[in-house]
Amino acid sequence: MGLPWEALLDDCDRRLRGSDIRDLLRVTAQPDVISFAGGLPAPEFFPVEAMREAFDAVLRSDGVAALQYGPTEGYEPLKEYLSQYLATRGIVAAPDEILPTTGSQQGLDLLSKVLLRPGSRVVVEAPSYVGALQAWMAHDPCFIAVPMDEQGLRVDDAAALLREAPAEGGLLYTAATFQNPSGVTMSAERRRALLDLCLAHNLPLIEDDPYGELRYEGERVPSFRALPGGGDAIYLGTFSKTLAPGLRVGWVVAPRPLIKRLVIAKQAADLHTDSLVQRAVLHYCRHADLDGHVARLRAVYGARRDAMLAALERYAPEGVTWTRPQGGLFLWLRLPQGTDAREVLKDALAQRVAFVPGTAFHPHGEGANCLRLNFSHSDEARIEEGVRRLAGVLAAHLRQAAPV
Repeated sequence: MGLPWEALLDDCDRRLRGSDIRDLLRVTAQPDVISFAGGLPAPEFFPVEAMREAFDAVLRSDGVAALQYGPTEGYEPLKEYLSQYLATRGIVAAPDEILPTTGSQQGLDLLSKVLLRPGSRVVVEAPSYVGALQAWMAHDPCFIAVPMDEQGLRVDDAAALLREAPAEGGLLYTAATFQNPSGVTMSAERRRALLDLCLAHNLPLIEDDPYGELRYEGERVPSFRALPGGGDAIYLGTFSKTLAPGLRVGWVVAPRPLIKRLVIAKQAADLHTDSLVQRAVLHYCRHADLDGHVARLRAVYGARRDAMLAALERYAPEGVTWTRPQGGLFLWLRLPQGTDAREVLKDALAQRVAFVPGTAFHPHGEGANCLRLNFSHSDEARIEEGVRRLAGVLAAHLRQAAPV
């Protein structure tokens, strides 16, 4: 007779939600599946040899320290580099306002532990990044999902919803540049208005920016921290989309009082971000051509985005619409009302093509008639074929739903 595990874990099941994307990756790892599901960078462009040289150099010159425990606050030379790097993007952050994390996902988790309690307001875009929803959900918050349009989160709607919300405290989360999952970029005017709204409500604003360097057209829009009065905004960055996700090096930029609390939370989580990897990433950034590498990614991913947009124009059935992102890794399809993307996915997988249904990106399960497509991981020929297969499945579903 063992412990009653199901009963003991019942409350855990209520507070935690699995990732539809992670579940799908088990299926899409099969080589004959054309996957538009995960937000995966193109592995053929990982800087393997340059990273090998970086690790070798660190182990030769600083191997003992790299293999020892390190400070939770992070490797100081990396923080100094990040401070200078961010300054070129208009983001002023002293090294002691930067905390290296085990991927930016850890930054979301640590922020949730420090800022949230049961019933706290969590204002998110609708749709929003599934990993952020997972991080927040564990703390029993009051989700406030704000609609979006082509300029990003609708600030007027956010203001109205905040006036109606009984809870206090919490946070506002936005992936304002090439948003995951929609690909939409928030306009400069909206950013100014959203920052002012958060300041008026004493609501910490978290900007998650994993895709900002992957712009294929248009002009850079300033970060919230680059705006006048934006010094209290929180900024998350990562090397996952520009170098490699397996390195798991991200960072949080935040005011010093918050950094102090995040350090304490991180001590309980993993003691410190990998000492060897922090040093190797810094060596790569200082000695390899990071800007040239990112420029190559922009060229490749921009062409893949164009291939997906062209294939949708060619094959998508009438009634299907989609976003046209200026950068990032994703675009967002909206199907006619009444179409369930989860049912479409079942038939799409039978045709060996995958995507993520829209319900994964909403805290309350909306978005059934939407889906997300990734264009960075597949080459242009596979994108063409995958969209053709998907369009055939969509057309069949729309015919079945059409009134007789």
